[in-house]
Amino acid sequence: MGSQIEIPPRLVRTVYRKASERNQSFEEREDWDNSARTWGVDPEDRHAIGLLGEMAFAIYADLEIDTELVPWSDGGVDFEVSIDGIERTVDVKTSRKEPYALPVKEWRVDSEYYVLAHLEGALEAPLEDVTVSLVGTATKEMVLEAERKKSNFDHYNYEVPVSSLNPIPDSASIVSE
Repeated sequence: MGSQIEIPPRLVRTVYRKASERNQSFEEREDWDNSARTWGVDPEDRHAIGLLGEMAFAIYADLEIDTELVPWSDGGVDFEVSIDGIERTVDVKTSRKEPYALPVKEWRVDSEYYVLAHLEGALEAPLEDVTVSLVGTATKEMVLEAERKKSNFDHYNYEVPVSSLNPIPDSASIVSE
C-alpha cells in the first residue's frame, strides 16, 4: 500500500522557508503560546513535517501546493480536487513515526478526504534526500466512525487504523479544481 515520493532539495528548502513563515504567523497571535502547544514536536518542525506531506501529495498528483500564508489556519483543507470525478476537500496528515493509524483531532474533521503520509528518516541537515510515503486514505465518514482516543497531549483524536485505510488513488484520477 502507498507510494514513495522523493522531495527534491529545492522543494525541501521551500518547505522549510514556508514552515518558518507559517510558524511566525502563529507566534504573532496574542492567544498563541508556542511553548504550550508543541504536542511533543518543535513548532517549526511540526509545520515542516506537515508541509512535506502536502508537498509529496502535490508531487504525486501533479498539484500546486498552497503556499499562501494564512494568519491562523488552513481550515483543515490542504487541497480542493476531484478524485475519480468526485469533488473533495483533502487534508494530508503526516507522521514522522511509523504510523499505526490516521489521527484526526476531534475538532478538526473539516475535510471530506484524508491522506496519511509518513516522513521517512530524520529531519536533520543536510535535507537533500527526503522521502515521504503516501500510506493510505480515509473519507470523512470513515474518520467519524473510527475509535476516538485520548492523545498523550490531552485532546481526543479519531484514529483510523492503517489496516483499514483505502489505497492511495491512481495519480491520474486526481485533478485540481
